[in-house]
Amino acid sequence: MSFVSNLEHDFQHLKTRIDGLLARLDLAWKKLRDQLQPAELQAIVQLLQRAHDQAQYALIHGDLPPGQPPVPWELAHGLSVLHLGNAQPLPQSVDELKTQVMKDGTLLGCRQWELLDLRWSEALLNWIENLRKHAPFATTPALIEMADEVLLDMAGDWGTGYFETQSAAQRVAELMLADQADVTIHLGDVYYAGTGTEEDADLTHWPQGSLASFSLNSNHEMYSGAHGYFAEIQALFPRQQGTSYFALFNTHWLILGLDSAYAADEMNLYMDGNLNTQQIQWLKGLVAEKGQGRRIMVLSHHQGLDISGQQQTALYKQVVDALGRVPDYWYWGHLHNGICYAPQNGMYGRCIGHGAIPYGVTSELKGKPRVKWSETLSADDPNYPLRVRNGYVRVKLNGAQISETFVGENGAVSWPLA
Repeated sequence: MSFVSNLEHDFQHLKTRIDGLLARLDLAWKKLRDQLQPAELQAIVQLLQRAHDQAQYALIHGDLPPGQPPVPWELAHGLSVLHLGNAQPLPQSVDELKTQVMKDGTLLGCRQWELLDLRWSEALLNWIENLRKHAPFATTPALIEMADEVLLDMAGDWGTGYFETQSAAQRVAELMLADQADVTIHLGDVYYAGTGTEEDADLTHWPQGSLASFSLNSNHEMYSGAHGYFAEIQALFPRQQGTSYFALFNTHWLILGLDSAYAADEMNLYMDGNLNTQQIQWLKGLVAEKGQGRRIMVLSHHQGLDISGQQQTALYKQVVDALGRVPDYWYWGHLHNGICYAPQNGMYGRCIGHGAIPYGVTSELKGKPRVKWSETLSADDPNYPLRVRNGYVRVKLNGAQISETFVGENGAVSWPLA
């Protein structure tokens, strides 16, 4: 098959997928109208309107409206594809919109994984189909003892498709596999909507640790009600015991993996982290039993600090209250970025949400005193010329000591700086 024929085949495949997606979305919306109270339905329409207006503003001004809370971009095309009101369609192709980098590093464009990729409507569809239809929350968390010398590899927001030719996800996975880590941890987000098919296609290729591997719940897993997520961790991560939170410990460390998505606000598409009562009580009991004399590391999908490192989130306050102290280290994803923050109240915060989603240089981090490092090196990707490197973090615990290395998708060390 010639190059031109390949392009035509790919275009027809994409068109068929989009047409099927929009037909399902229309049907799901009609069903939802019959299920919800008028006030609830109106709240969703208003949310779609805000998302549409936010996108229109960004297209004109190159960034988000000042002073307004952002709306999930997964909703951006919703108003027009559902033919609600008189909304004009947003750009849907690279011919209509040249990609630009917003100040938070996200790519405003129509290529795959960029903010106006029409396929994000898969998340909108699954959110509509699974409102209040969540998988049961399992409460049998694993508690696993580790050696005092242990290697952990972690990546967040990694699920963009392992089979994409020479994809960032594939390169990151191959590097992690070569590390032969004792424990590997996926900090959540399989795209577009954490469906069973997507979870299986991605997590089947997640590099397994010799001791154990884990995967955290996230906003994208919750779009499909976490049904695919819970099924996959049961099948592919046996030591996780089918539960979305867990703990690891040795003589010097207690590592806590949290589900910050299950109890998050579904009307805000689970964008802000929140813990349910079961986890809070579990944390309090576990710290009372295992926390004395040990350093604490927290892992979650949602962030403990805002992107600049200046403000603590509501999740931070929940975690600190439950622990009765500030954790020593906290690794999170959610923000598509690699960032190391200066210690705050003795806590080293780390954003490792740069596992696979394309993103650019984050200009709003420049000059921020609490940001010690963020990834700015080009990925040299001809398909995404503005993209900087994706990667993962390698954490070595040796007794009470910790060393960390942020590794780029090309295998080069990004942090600590030489």
